[in-house]
Amino acid sequence: MLARSLFLQLIPPFLLTTFILTFILSMDTVYKLINLIVSRGVPVESVSLMLLYRLPQFLSVTLPIAVVISVVVVLVRLSNDLELTAMGASGLSPWQFTVPVAIFGLLATILDLGITLWMQPAGYSAYEEETLRLLRSQTAKTIRPGVLNYDFPGKVLYVESKSPNEELEGIFISDTEFHPGSMVSLSSTGQLLIREREQDILLKLRQGTMHFGNTEGGYRTMDFEKFQYQFRPPQLDGSPTRKVWGVSTMDLIQAEGNFGAQTRQRELQLRLTTPLACLAFALAALTIGIVDPRRGRSNAYLQALALIIIHYILWSFSKELTIGKEPMKAFVLWVPPIMIGLWGVYQIQLSHQNWRGPLTWCWEHLPFKNLSDPEI
Repeated sequence: MLARSLFLQLIPPFLLTTFILTFILSMDTVYKLINLIVSRGVPVESVSLMLLYRLPQFLSVTLPIAVVISVVVVLVRLSNDLELTAMGASGLSPWQFTVPVAIFGLLATILDLGITLWMQPAGYSAYEEETLRLLRSQTAKTIRPGVLNYDFPGKVLYVESKSPNEELEGIFISDTEFHPGSMVSLSSTGQLLIREREQDILLKLRQGTMHFGNTEGGYRTMDFEKFQYQFRPPQLDGSPTRKVWGVSTMDLIQAEGNFGAQTRQRELQLRLTTPLACLAFALAALTIGIVDPRRGRSNAYLQALALIIIHYILWSFSKELTIGKEPMKAFVLWVPPIMIGLWGVYQIQLSHQNWRGPLTWCWEHLPFKNLSDPEI
């Protein structure tokens, strides 16, 4: 009965925290997508789908943090209401409220695994498909006769006229910043083609002239019958296209796609270890949330914040260690969640022995610690 009650109390703060954190993380994406509606006339339905496809990316990050906050908030409230004191006085073991917290962290880990292994790559893939679909419909609209177009990285495009079949006439294309070796192309006709398989854009020019500069200050021209520029698609919202995180997990395991073994292994280990932080955080946050009612609750929240920051530092460091290394080095990504989880188990054991432990003692003797505690 106690385990069920504690487990149910963890759900509301977990859902609320997940919603708030996901909303905050998605604000930048929402702003860019809204800009598509205003500046490019993209339909609201398409923008809503693009935001939906990005949600798994945000959820994979916010779920572990939500676990920490929900566990600490619930246990701090129980401590301040003297419910944990009453449980201890009645002879209940700390392990009896450790089990529901651990189960909660395990379920959050399973949920996050479903997101990172399936929903996140599927969302990225669907996002890329939607982006290409919009490119087909929007590129022709953004290229207007008599208007300079800066959609293509490093280039400016100008056309005099455009026929109903999307044939361009009177084409001028140049670098946005001139330097020695810059090139300017003039063409009588041309056409834009979007290649879905290669995920690029071809600007095919016919009957034109290229003007070159060089470092010695010279100048030369070259006539051509046919010439083509190859561009990466203009980023509608600033997001990269066709990265390894858009590859399905099964393709990573089966070594399919144009990615190296190290890149595939690193991405696979990231998808497996990121959700493990949910269980590790649940175990580590349990003893943090058990506070003395007379000493206030601010220390618990500061320790929870410190726990998140420490995990992020360890995760970033281990992630950097895997860059440019052999595939087996990717297993170092397991170290941060395992360290946090073992520390949590250690603290739980100390709590069970009714000894506060060296880490808690160090925290209580920090010089700034009492600044955040109200005097009793």
